[in-house]
Amino acid sequence: MISLVQLLKEVQGTPKAIFLAGPAGSGKSYISSQLIPNTFEVINSDDTYEELLKASGIGLKQKDFTPDQLSQASKLQAQARKVTQDKLAKSIEDKNNIVIDGTGAASGPVLKKKQQLEDLGYETLMLMIYVSPLTSLERNQQRDRSLMPGIVLRTWRDVNKNIETYKQAFGNNFILLNNNPKDANREFNADLLEPYIQDSTAIGKPKTPEEQAKSDTDKAQLNKDIESMVNQLPEFDTIDTAKNKINEFIS
Repeated sequence: MISLVQLLKEVQGTPKAIFLAGPAGSGKSYISSQLIPNTFEVINSDDTYEELLKASGIGLKQKDFTPDQLSQASKLQAQARKVTQDKLAKSIEDKNNIVIDGTGAASGPVLKKKQQLEDLGYETLMLMIYVSPLTSLERNQQRDRSLMPGIVLRTWRDVNKNIETYKQAFGNNFILLNNNPKDANREFNADLLEPYIQDSTAIGKPKTPEEQAKSDTDKAQLNKDIESMVNQLPEFDTIDTAKNKINEFIS
């Protein structure tokens, strides 16, 4: 006998999965709350990770962690990932509509999960949010759980270099929104990043001349990559286009 829950799921049609992508401070949570129905279950390991950090007593600001606290935080992050994986597996088993909230810095796992979900009968869409690296750094400083500036910048670069990859993979079900504040469209050069990373937290604190040389090389390349990407902005969707695409997707 078909249960009421099974019957309702059949009536509701194909389950939907929306991937959220964007660097720190991009405003994914706010934008998605404006565009995606609250009936979608949000899968985000950061939520669990923050709860575990608070419970541990070590705080939320990564740049202030001691080496021992960084090690403890790494273990808590692994624990949060496991909890999130279990939650996702249960949601998929129940064919729930879901939002997978992540940065999208690594395209491989995202595209693998996309294929897995589609093989299980899901339709997929990506909502990606863009902000400038300076906006990402500024908003990161204001967050309760702030990251080290170097992590913010590397993530920013790695997320945005995947734009074309995701655009090709998701096709018409790819949305890219610009969530920069109006005053963020100022002329950019890598020197503007220095006030945020001059404490060397961007790339660690080398102890040997060899490590220092590699660090300088990595930093120079990071700055070069970011400056090039900022000066070649992609084409963005309007908010109205985003609403129409999502409404059509979930209907």
